[in-house]
Parts: sequence; structure tokens; C-alpha cells
Amino acid sequence: MKIAVIGHGNIGGRLAQIWAQHDHDVTIGVRSVDKKAEVEKAFEGVKAALVKDAVAGAEAVLLAVPWPALADVLKEAGSAEGKMDGKIVIDAINPVKPDLSGLREVEGGSVAVFVQGQAPGARVVKAFNTLGAMYLGNGSVRGMTADGFLCGDDQAAVEAVSTLVAQAGLNPIAVGPLHNARSLEAMAMLWIDMAVLQRRGGRFAFQLLRDGDPAAKRAR
Repeated sequence: MKIAVIGHGNIGGRLAQIWAQHDHDVTIGVRSVDKKAEVEKAFEGVKAALVKDAVAGAEAVLLAVPWPALADVLKEAGSAEGKMDGKIVIDAINPVKPDLSGLREVEGGSVAVFVQGQAPGARVVKAFNTLGAMYLGNGSVRGMTADGFLCGDDQAAVEAVSTLVAQAGLNPIAVGPLHNARSLEAMAMLWIDMAVLQRRGGRFAFQLLRDGDPAAKRAR
């Protein structure tokens, strides 16, 4: 799959490398020409291009930028001109307040719904926002596999992203339509509160336990 990764911080950078190792054609979108060489040197096996060019050539787009930068990134990607139409757009953003006291108010109730409103022809899926980047590529917690929660309205897109979640070492758990992204962002806020404000560190993740789903099958 041709994937554009917009944002090369902890989440975006790690996923770009993981997906490249799984033989995906990965391009990191940068916001200035000067950044291209720097990013390609930092991320082996991954190309870099301006955001608009990375998105234009992609089948799937990962949004992993800070919330304040999202509107400008979508503009650069050409969302208003339909440049994201038909593409799978993976939203991994949590609109956290600067002091980590909670989530910002977002038009539509969640970042994913906001993105869908800005790019109505895109196939938006919320994913990769509910655990720390250290588990990407190795989701094992005490011998159990951490869950990677995702949601979206396009079933084919959800199934495609589920494969990408599994390739990132997580157990993909689809939790329904896109409006449930608001709950996933709240889950992420709980993780942040526990990890940072309560000083529990980031070495934990959430898992859905179900009758008829033996834990042994979820171990790695």
C-alpha cells in the first residue's frame, strides 16, 4: 500500500518505519523542502515529500500532527479541493490541552469527525491514539498483546487499517462507527492522565476482555 505519513514524531515516525519494513511504500509528508533530506536521513527506507505531493500519491494517509497544526496540514493536503477523496485517512490525533488537564472542544465532537467534515470524500478511520508509541512494533505487555482500538464508517477502510494495526504489533479491535472516536479520545486522555499526571509511567495499555475469546489466543 502507498502510505503518506504526516507528522514524524513518536507515533508517526515509528509507524512509518514499521510499515516500510512490511513492504509498504511509505512517504513522510514535510512542510518545507529543507526538511526532506533531514527526514530521509533520520528514517531509513522511507521517502519524504511535501505534504501535498505525499498525499497525492497515497492510498492511505496517517495524520499524526499536534492538534493546533491540523487545519493547516489539511489545507496543504488539499482537503477542500477534494484531493483526499477516496483515500483512507487515519486520524491518530488527540486534542489535548497544553497543560494536559483535558481535551479541547473540537467541532464535531472529535478530531476524526472534524477531519471527515473537512474532507467529506475521505474514508476516515480513528486509530493509534490510545497507547504509547513504545508499544508500536511490539505490543506485548506481560505476555499479552495490547489492543489497538479503531473506528470508522467505511467497513473496507476499517478492515484495511486493522491490517496496519496488526502489522504494528497490536490486536486490532474495531469499536464501531466514526462517532465513537470521541470515546477513543477520552480513553487516550485517561491514558495520558494516568501516565503523566499520576506519574505511573507509560508502560501500560488497554485491552478488551470477552467471554469466548481465550487469553491464550491473544498472547504473543
